[in-house]
Amino acid sequence: MWTEKYKPKKLEELVGNRGEIEKLEGFNWKKPLLVHGATGIGKTALVGAIANDMDFDIAEINSENIGQAASISSTGSLFGRKRLVVIENAESIRDMKALSAFLESVRTPTLLTTSEYDSKRLKTVKKLCIGMQLKRPMAATIANYLAVICKKEEVTAEKSVLTAVAENSNGDIRVALTDLEMLAKGKREITEKDAELLYSRDVKEDIYKALNAVFSESSAQKAVESTRDLSENPEIVVLWIAENASGALQGARPLSDAFYYLSRASVFLGRVHMRQYWGFWRYAGMLMTAGITVSKESVKHGFYRFPGGGYFATAESSLGRTKLEREAVKEFCGKLKARIHASNRVLIREDVPLLRTLLKHNKTDADEIKKEYMMTDEELAYITES
Repeated sequence: MWTEKYKPKKLEELVGNRGEIEKLEGFNWKKPLLVHGATGIGKTALVGAIANDMDFDIAEINSENIGQAASISSTGSLFGRKRLVVIENAESIRDMKALSAFLESVRTPTLLTTSEYDSKRLKTVKKLCIGMQLKRPMAATIANYLAVICKKEEVTAEKSVLTAVAENSNGDIRVALTDLEMLAKGKREITEKDAELLYSRDVKEDIYKALNAVFSESSAQKAVESTRDLSENPEIVVLWIAENASGALQGARPLSDAFYYLSRASVFLGRVHMRQYWGFWRYAGMLMTAGITVSKESVKHGFYRFPGGGYFATAESSLGRTKLEREAVKEFCGKLKARIHASNRVLIREDVPLLRTLLKHNKTDADEIKKEYMMTDEELAYITES
């Protein structure tokens, strides 16, 4: 994947936020650094670039080992290098008192990241840290970066296409690079016609408002439009809709019809990975939204607060809900994370399907994958869905 191939290894390779990044050159680490910004803005990439540029060994702290944070931070590196304590998604740490106590006493360089800077759970944490906000880079900045990638890949792309990809990414470099790779698949030239396959992400809407539109709209067209501006891809949206259908729809027949259309949407989503043709997302989107509209006889009135969805409406929850399965997925993602440096959610949504596709089409060897990521037989079975 190009997101891995062109992952920035130095601070100078990061796209955007030059002013904030330059401040890091003289940062003294007397206080922990709290990096905040929207999902996909490049916080994890920044961590990797800092470690490489400043010759740090990374020590990750999470909810599972927060109790041993002081010991971990004070333990010397195996190779005698300085240690950087990293706490990603700080707002999700279960024991915030332990986190605050650690930040008050830590003397080792420490960096925290969060996409929810306004969370009340971070009230004390923010007082103990120096904040650094990463903002979404401008579309023109992203387009220039994509032009460099095209040159390296020997792909010709019209300027208008790169601008469209950049604008469609909503400031998310990873999304822009993924979209560009998708458009360039098997081609040496990308045209404006190819760019029509882009799935709009211009506006980031609240998922609950989108779900209310899907379940309450009488217009099929408006139902379809309600999910087009979500930051989530259709594979996640269909899980949100399926998980909440029984609470929003009334009657056995409407529910049966709704799940018929949702199943058809899933068929097209499966074809996306089998054929590597993202144009099928459009058909899946219409089936999972307009399909609900034509299925319902009546709907609960008012704003319905959907209990399902969120972090539970992901591929992770659909693949297994037992404690054993969740632990296995968590263990496996931990191994991938050490190499890929992405969240569990991103790994399950993007990288696991890619590995499955490569294995299915014999583009890579199962034994090599197992050895590369130190997988167990059970984890390899999870990847191959066997």
